[in-house]
Amino acid sequence: MHHDIGKTDEFEYTTIIDYSDEGRLLSHIIIGIRILDEKIASIPDFPAQTAKLLRHLIASHHGTRLFGSPEPPKTLEALVLHYLDDLDSKIMGVRDFMENSDASSDWTPFYYPMERQFFKGKV
Repeated sequence: MHHDIGKTDEFEYTTIIDYSDEGRLLSHIIIGIRILDEKIASIPDFPAQTAKLLRHLIASHHGTRLFGSPEPPKTLEALVLHYLDDLDSKIMGVRDFMENSDASSDWTPFYYPMERQFFKGKV
């Protein structure tokens, strides 16, 4: 199960990538729970407890209400998913920043989100 499944409906893919009306009104978290519920409804006798825990994974993956989660992670699996998602986001941000910085320098410019420069030279 992919926790960001709702992002497929959160964005429009016409000539530019932008938020859809549904995405702006609901967010990928709410959309993802709806998609999950539709899939669950197509599976006879799907366990109610499993459905509840899967919904919680989607609802809590941003970690806090401040960052868009209706609820913070309240199971070990949800906590692991949140930290992995957060780590992936941070790594991708730093990787993109490093790739787009001056190739002739061993160091990146100052990266404000993490308040540091990154070494790009050979280790």
